[in-house]
Amino acid sequence: MTKKTSGLIAPHGGKLVNRVLSGSEAQNLLEEGQDLYKIAMNKRMMADIECIANGVYSPLEGFLTEEDYNSVVQDMHLASGTVWPIPVTLTVDESDASNIAEGDKISLTFQDQVIAIMEVTSKYTPDKKVEAFKVYRTEEESHPGVSAIYSAGNVYLGGPISLIATIPHTDFHNYRLTPLQTREAFEEKGWKTVVAFQTRNPIHRAHEYLQKTALEIVDGLFVNPLVGKTKSDDIPADVRMMTYETILGKYYPENRTFLSVFPAAMRYAGPREAIMHAIARQNYGCTHFIVGRDHAGVGDYYGTYDAQEIFEEFQPGEIGITPLKFEHAFHCKQCEQMATNKTCPHDAKDRLFLSGTKVRAMLFEGEMPPPEFTRREVAQILLNATLEKKAITENLQKGVTVWFTGLSGSGKSTIAQNLNKKLIEMGYSTEILDGDIIRQNLTKGLGFSKEDRDENIRRIGFVAGMLTRNNVIVICSTISPYREIRDEVRTKIGDFVEVHVDTPLEVCESRDVKGLYERARSGEIKNFTGISDPYEEPLNPEVTVKTVDETVDESTQQVIDKLKDLGYLNSD
Repeated sequence: MTKKTSGLIAPHGGKLVNRVLSGSEAQNLLEEGQDLYKIAMNKRMMADIECIANGVYSPLEGFLTEEDYNSVVQDMHLASGTVWPIPVTLTVDESDASNIAEGDKISLTFQDQVIAIMEVTSKYTPDKKVEAFKVYRTEEESHPGVSAIYSAGNVYLGGPISLIATIPHTDFHNYRLTPLQTREAFEEKGWKTVVAFQTRNPIHRAHEYLQKTALEIVDGLFVNPLVGKTKSDDIPADVRMMTYETILGKYYPENRTFLSVFPAAMRYAGPREAIMHAIARQNYGCTHFIVGRDHAGVGDYYGTYDAQEIFEEFQPGEIGITPLKFEHAFHCKQCEQMATNKTCPHDAKDRLFLSGTKVRAMLFEGEMPPPEFTRREVAQILLNATLEKKAITENLQKGVTVWFTGLSGSGKSTIAQNLNKKLIEMGYSTEILDGDIIRQNLTKGLGFSKEDRDENIRRIGFVAGMLTRNNVIVICSTISPYREIRDEVRTKIGDFVEVHVDTPLEVCESRDVKGLYERARSGEIKNFTGISDPYEEPLNPEVTVKTVDETVDESTQQVIDKLKDLGYLNSD
């Protein structure tokens, strides 16, 4: 455990967790991890690993055991009695679960690299519908949080983790501070009381009103925007960060504000997530937490102020941080200032309300939102970003399917993910269809005979074709070993760019994170491509990349250059 910084609010549970190893200890565990059973993490899982390891989720030291999980789902407390509102779980499918027993250590990997080691102390199969209803108040799959539960593996693993490698972030490096670092920064500033503001949107005038009202009663303001995975229609994190830097630099006192990113993914759990966000900010060193209208909400699943009322369900002292509950703020024409129902007597006709949908529509048409809604500098950033994306979208004549094919471990998924990231940064609309994820959802139940593999590719191709016809750049990453079915999919889609990730078999085997090649050579896995089943290389792919000789960025650039040559991307 880390030392406790003095003079600040105690972390939730009394101690700040630190599950990050370094030096020889990390190196030894990393070497051990190469021989352990490996589970690949998605971005949401990686966000949870980071928050656990760095103490953001104190007192959690790992993913929830069955005892803690049941207690959290039913009662919003850990088995120890400490408040915890949302299950933080590691999910695996049945095939992985069959290779893992309680007491085992496993490696948690990201982008084919061992990132953390987990000691499995609990293995269980939950009732997902109960979890969905209790945590999200609905069983509807249209809710993004519920959808994430249903689409994940059916077996949960619990136990402590140790982070042994640096998480490969590509953005916001100067703003990625741990709770220990923010606590040290607050102490250096002499702050005793700090109010935290959670956001996944640009700061508009209503936010500014809440923040500055709160700032009147505390020493400092901690703006802590969430930059983990959000809904696709949320404003991109890089654009939001520009707005935060701009407004804090121009309209707030420099010595009373602090900006740092919150690495967690959004769960859209409304009231329960408000508690989780508050606890996390207490761990960062904050004494107060702003809770506004529909915190962490989505759709019509929660009441406007449910996220405020849930704090009353706990006993005094169970949650150390103090919630500051604000009503919805607006600009009143009669008052000529920001106000709420508590301070403004005027009718609705005098109040300026702009929904996010209305603001996005204004920006798309090139119209600046009024200064009563947001600062002009912020509006200009949003307008520029919207028009840039609109211009790119309108200039994209048609969609295209970019089909990555190659052996397991060749680097397909890594390059595909990098391409997806770069195209999004360039403003293009994309969808990524990864073979492993597709098999867990769209083609679940299919085996690995030639007939089932062909059907798997045929279904992926069908989805890719529909998206392509709607001007989406579709990125598919799948072994797709048979030339005939790849050509069939090419013919049906039409706009199709084949990328052969040409990596020698022996290199793929050396990169094997799950021991699949070893199991195939021993005969444990049948019909394994490259060992007991053929891989038919493309005869005339548009792009061939060689990951042995090229970096990920170099391989990605080859694909981007080809898409430009073919007219699918702007050449400027």
